Amino acid sequence: MSEAVFRELVTAAARPYRPCGRYAWHFAKGKLAGDPVFRHLLSQPLLPARGRLLDLGCGQGVLTALLRAAAERHASGDWPANWPAPPTDLATRGVELSARRVRIARTALGADAVSHGDIRKAELPPSDAIVILDVLLYLNPEEQAAVLARCTEALAPGGVLLLREADSGGGLPFQITRWAEQAACAARGQWRQTLTYRPSADWLFLLNGLGLTATALPMSQGTPFANTLFIARRSSDPVHFCPSSHEIAGASIRRTMKP
Repeated sequence: MSEAVFRELVTAAARPYRPCGRYAWHFAKGKLAGDPVFRHLLSQPLLPARGRLLDLGCGQGVLTALLRAAAERHASGDWPANWPAPPTDLATRGVELSARRVRIARTALGADAVSHGDIRKAELPPSDAIVILDVLLYLNPEEQAAVLARCTEALAPGGVLLLREADSGGGLPFQITRWAEQAACAARGQWRQTLTYRPSADWLFLLNGLGLTATALPMSQGTPFANTLFIARRSSDPVHFCPSSHEIAGASIRRTMKP
């Protein structure tokens, strides 16, 4: 897909946020255009064509907006031949803790687009795909493992979990990532927010230990950060053994790792 076509998709995806104010509109455009994970989700056949997608910690729902814009463009017949067809019958649902972001998402995308809730407690319906982008760093190790265990239970056989987190073994780019996140928390008035990072190997250990088949892919192209996308699939066959989230959390955290 050419850069021009992708910019047009971003513009279309951001358009529903105009009634929400300039900040929400500019945020949607900037996030979709500047974060490589969104282009990657369209350029690779990672998401199912149909079923249910659950976006945990979805913010103002920009992934849903992008998928809708892509489906509309594909339906019009104006879709690049060298890109896989976008999901055309995939029901998306977000869960978001911030009431302000939920209001923005509902104004832009509809009242049923996002639920207000805490992903540690919210009901996770059976899903064909679950997406968690830059969210688990706000949870402690046990909560991280518990959320991933609940996601595994919610995934349909053959379903995919897409997790993006910073790699704490990423050297200077990781330090930049952490500094940027600390600055963002301070700007929101969350001075005491604890951030929990793991090296990529630990995230893979968690996901594979839950019976998923996981791979890691760097996902910071064009940015100074140390983000990694973990692609974890549930087997179509029943999983016979799955360690508890408490066991996995304890085993995966290294003594030397710091938030």
